[in-house]
Amino acid sequence: MNSSETEGLIVLTGWRKTFAALRNENYRYFYGGQTLSLIGTWARSAAWGWLAFQLTKSEFILGLVFMLNSLPMLVFAIYAGSLADRVPKLSIFKTTSWIAMTCSLTLAILLFRGNIHIGVLMSFVALWGMTMAFEMPARQSLMVELVGKKDLVNAIALNSAMVNSTRVIGPALGGLLLNGFGAKWCFLLDAISFLAVLYSLYHIKIENPIHNRNSRRDLAHLLEGFHYLKQHPPLFRTVGLLFILSLGGWAYLSQLPAFVQNRLGLGADGYGWLLAMNGLGALTAAIIVASQGASIVRERTLYIGIALYSLFVFLFGFQHNPIGAAFMLYCAGFGIILFFSTGNSFLQSNSPDHLRGRLMGIWALVFGGGMPFGSLWMGTVASRIGSGAALQISGVFCLLGALFIYLRSRKSIEG
Repeated sequence: MNSSETEGLIVLTGWRKTFAALRNENYRYFYGGQTLSLIGTWARSAAWGWLAFQLTKSEFILGLVFMLNSLPMLVFAIYAGSLADRVPKLSIFKTTSWIAMTCSLTLAILLFRGNIHIGVLMSFVALWGMTMAFEMPARQSLMVELVGKKDLVNAIALNSAMVNSTRVIGPALGGLLLNGFGAKWCFLLDAISFLAVLYSLYHIKIENPIHNRNSRRDLAHLLEGFHYLKQHPPLFRTVGLLFILSLGGWAYLSQLPAFVQNRLGLGADGYGWLLAMNGLGALTAAIIVASQGASIVRERTLYIGIALYSLFVFLFGFQHNPIGAAFMLYCAGFGIILFFSTGNSFLQSNSPDHLRGRLMGIWALVFGGGMPFGSLWMGTVASRIGSGAALQISGVFCLLGALFIYLRSRKSIEG
């Protein structure tokens, strides 16, 4: 079933509307392939974070490694968004998947042959970041081609639910593999899992892809998305909130390996299960957004998400008990994905087709642009006063930043 065929479908009600986008055959292919592939991706992410800390025992290096992973997003996201408006998005997605799979397989082979230097790991982490910089705008703006505008919000929310359900399975599986067999098996699992997404991508058939090969490739074309945001203050504020969260919030993941080992006294399996609890909270938020649909995609929901994240990551920084830490991570995961899922839907629902790739490029730029600096400052702070204090500062920073934007625009938000 193509997105154009959904016009005649009956209107779903009750619990069935939570899964409305899955009526589309293309989306089902995409969803199934991505689900299996992301399990490997999250296992890989858990593995390289843990491996980096084991190789160096340095919170600063840990932050630096995470910075290298997100730095390509800062450098290439705007061009990648422009590219997604000019060439078929599926072609971009296929290319990045092949490259990422090759990186994971190569690193697995190197680890099977013996230990590696931290510099080698950093190189692969940067390459994965490069593929993500080009893949994210293409994947995000592909949604409307898979399901049409009618099911767009539901598709975005279900995609978020899928990403975060795999955040429960992948890190837990990664932790078990790390503890029992080593990081090499996590990277091998990731390489194998890419076969699923590649299979699905080669079976998706889009009759009328949205792109313009003949559009100009000058600076004005690249910056057109920024002009659109400037003319639409609610979208501009959404991107501003994203920057605050990427600079001071999302980087909390960079310090979890150190916090889990130094403060909670847990090993690789405990690290994996804590990441899984964080993913479970995120999954809960994504399912709520999927079930509520457009009714929850409001600007005020973004502030609720940031407030929840800020509070619980602040409290997480004080934890010494694994059970309490797991609960705080669950709630922090809920808050941060409540923001990301509604924010992404809010931006895409208000984007014209010819600009969606570039606007998603800006989303990727701001998300990835703040993360390198966030990871670096958190690593620097954690190396001096501990990862717990760095996490507490993260919560305070995000809360104050969101409060500043809210107070400046309170009348228009509440109106």
